Amino acid sequence: MKTKFKIIFTLMISMQLLSCVNDGDLDVKENYVLSADNIDPEQLVIAAYSALDYRYNTGDFRDLWPFDHAPSNWATSDIRCGDAYKGGGGTGDNPGGGMHQLETHDLFPSSENAYNVWRAIYFGIKRVDSALRTINTIDEAKFPNKKERIGELKVIRAHFYFEAIKNFGSIVWYDENTPAAEINKIPNSFDFNFMWSKVEGDLNDAIALLPDTQTELGRVSKEVAYAYLCKAQVFQKKWPEAIVSANYVINSGKYGLVTDIEKLYSIPGYGNRENIFAVQYSINDGSQYGNLNFGNLLNAPDSPGDDTKNPYLNGDDFDKASQNLVNAFKVGADGLPLFDSYNNANVTPTDLVDPRLDHEIGRTGITWKDWAARPQQPDWNRDPATYGSFLVKKNVISPNSNGLASNPTGFPWALGNLDFPIIKYSDLLLWKAEALIESGTNVSAGVALINEIRNRAKNSPYVKDFNNPSQNAANYLINPYPLSLSQDAARKALRMERRLELANEGHGFYDLVRWGIAESYVNNYIQVEKTRRTYLQSASLQSHEQYLPIPQIEIDASSGVYKQRIGY
Repeated sequence: MKTKFKIIFTLMISMQLLSCVNDGDLDVKENYVLSADNIDPEQLVIAAYSALDYRYNTGDFRDLWPFDHAPSNWATSDIRCGDAYKGGGGTGDNPGGGMHQLETHDLFPSSENAYNVWRAIYFGIKRVDSALRTINTIDEAKFPNKKERIGELKVIRAHFYFEAIKNFGSIVWYDENTPAAEINKIPNSFDFNFMWSKVEGDLNDAIALLPDTQTELGRVSKEVAYAYLCKAQVFQKKWPEAIVSANYVINSGKYGLVTDIEKLYSIPGYGNRENIFAVQYSINDGSQYGNLNFGNLLNAPDSPGDDTKNPYLNGDDFDKASQNLVNAFKVGADGLPLFDSYNNANVTPTDLVDPRLDHEIGRTGITWKDWAARPQQPDWNRDPATYGSFLVKKNVISPNSNGLASNPTGFPWALGNLDFPIIKYSDLLLWKAEALIESGTNVSAGVALINEIRNRAKNSPYVKDFNNPSQNAANYLINPYPLSLSQDAARKALRMERRLELANEGHGFYDLVRWGIAESYVNNYIQVEKTRRTYLQSASLQSHEQYLPIPQIEIDASSGVYKQRIGY
């Protein structure tokens, strides 16, 4: 049985490895510095893994709770692409100070939300850098895992630079060979060819170093590196190369689609076969609450009066599914999406819908996971007048989690050791499908991959009616596409499938940007959605707002070495 590789933050605290911010995040003052003579290099690698959670021990309270800049990207993707509303206690309820502005696309260089994303990314890069600089000085005879660990660190660094590219369209690139005295003199680059070459360089280096299999679940392997390489190639429209990279992972036979979607989104460990790379969480590890997904801490349902008949207590009700997203799950009599008409009217109880709707999104009166006390209630929403009554249901731990949650009936509500996926097998299948469709080499094979995912949803157990469990909770219908779709129709199907399958997993906005349709898509969404949500009246997405502003505090700390994106 594999030993699950845990990200134990208490280990980080005991090691005193973390850096304190001084002026800029690339100008780091080290406290309690440990040398190669008194440090286990494995601990440095664990420190780099732990940065994936965007928590760091600087002594600032905000750094313990990354809920305004979560690694799930819910605030920087879900609420910016039209899949979710900010939620919470109204438009003035703004973790990080500017989350409402993220949703309305009124971004500004002094945004603490953007700054915290930048900080989290570069704290992670700093940990990788510290580990590589130390490990490179250790003889392989004294550190037999040296090559593998270097490979792992390079994938982790590629991940952080990837996040910087997606969010800011710019990076300050340095590596373990950069003289420390030169780091603060490096400008931020807007050259995508340069940026992607550095990400691909790390991933290709890692592929040459990593084993196909790691004995500890959660460690990066060669397949993870290939999956990430595939993602980078898709973002660059390198379709033939992306197909090759995807095939390496698929042909390994180590990953696949699990059969029960409800368990995938609810039960820790069930998704291990589908999660190619995930942030690993833990409980009962010696820390105060467990090393949980604190980035999504705010997103559990509310529970007025601490009613014990509700599945979780005192949730903050952020990241609420939009009406547009809910409507997107409507299907026709053929079991296929209503691409051009789904948003003409809101879903009704008699509509035919994709069964994934009630696995992913909480609706009033519908069964909530395995909770037997009551179905979803209207008062699980903090501010329905502003944000409606749909709840995030996906990737929230089962309330009957049998000791797998830290405290399902109190703080930190709805959190446990349910891992958060960074790359899922379904995501990889859709990348390969997109590459096949866009390259035009084999459109029908691309459609067949989409159908694998749709057939999983078709055959997975459906959500049942709360009062009559022998019946389905809604009129569910889903069918595969004909393999004879044209390239244009297949492209449309692919993009809709990414939305339906990966909704509220932090991918939507970045997909719109890489497809070149973010500005038109989001503004069309706002035109209709503002008739439902009045706070969107003045919202609009301008071209430069497809990327977050470079934090002004970083520009100032660099004495002007860093440059702002034009438009801010």
